[in-house]
Amino acid sequence: MRLEEINQRLSAIKAEINTEGADLDALDTEVTALKEERKGIMDKAEKRKALLDGVANLENPTIIKTFEEEKEKRTMEFNKENVYETAEYRSAFLNNLRGIELNEVEKRAFTTATGSAGAVIPTTTQNKIVEVVKQQAPLLNEIYLMQVPGGVSIPVEDVVNEAAKHTENATITASDDTLKYVDLFGYEVTKLLYISKSVLKMSISAFETWLVNSLGKTLAAKITKSIIYGTGTGEAKGVDKITWGATNSVTVALAGSLTAQSVLDTIALLPGGFDANAKFLMSKKTLLTDFVPLQDKAKNNLVSQEGRNYFIQGYPVMLDERITLHEAILGDFYAGYYGNMPEDANVDGGFVRASNNYEYLGACMFDGKPAIEDAFVKIVKAVA
Repeated sequence: MRLEEINQRLSAIKAEINTEGADLDALDTEVTALKEERKGIMDKAEKRKALLDGVANLENPTIIKTFEEEKEKRTMEFNKENVYETAEYRSAFLNNLRGIELNEVEKRAFTTATGSAGAVIPTTTQNKIVEVVKQQAPLLNEIYLMQVPGGVSIPVEDVVNEAAKHTENATITASDDTLKYVDLFGYEVTKLLYISKSVLKMSISAFETWLVNSLGKTLAAKITKSIIYGTGTGEAKGVDKITWGATNSVTVALAGSLTAQSVLDTIALLPGGFDANAKFLMSKKTLLTDFVPLQDKAKNNLVSQEGRNYFIQGYPVMLDERITLHEAILGDFYAGYYGNMPEDANVDGGFVRASNNYEYLGACMFDGKPAIEDAFVKIVKAVA
């Protein structure tokens, strides 16, 4: 049908626009013509529907839509809105993963989607995975996170000279301020899930919940680990890979003891500009075995607690079991660490005869690195 051809051509033009040597004027003219033709088709369909509704309201005849008319109506509905957001496509995508035969409505939704951009994860399912990822990887809510397809280069102040005193009528000379660029692209993070044939007995909602939770938790664990310890080679670069020294870290020797003064010395190393939004990052065990015992209300108010939230010298504490025991990082993660998720999470798979089970591969893209290393300081208690 002509409407499908128009939508497919518009999708193809999107790709052509970014090709080298593309005739943008010709493409602009073609897009305008296609939009006008599509509007005419839609207007005609709406007019036909209004006429049918008017006839149906008459006292005598009952208008029965043919299967082809209903199919055309449903197809136009899928094209008029984002098909990935429809309930029909959601059920089609999830049933297809389980190898369950699709009904006619699901087939039309699935065909509309795969005919334009391939079978991608439904919008609602995608949002649920992202929600679980952020719940399980709270650091994603703390860093400066972007979602730029393909990659992004972010300018960051490197050397900023002080403002100069100006003598009236004298020539103003620009200072030699410099910028550095943080280049972020995307490294693939994947997880392969297995489940028995019991997947066929699940409802769509139950299957989606299992898929979302299983993928979200495992992808979150890997992303969080890369934000903290990523090598920067084939994956994101972690905060721990900052060059640590006497100007930005405190190390308590093996023979020594962690003290309240050690913690205060660490806090003192953090530049004042990052102080307002700074937070501690450590494991729960480090907090309870190393820091809480330092609290002595007769001498200090180092550690405080509000409900289940802890604060060290007023700085909020973020808990994550992936950080090394007896280590803690203090910093402004939003100002100091930039991340990019250039593509949404997706999932593919199905039944595998060799293993007699269902396998699903979940994948997403992430890259990140410390943009301003001065935004972080660290304290370590040596244990070996």
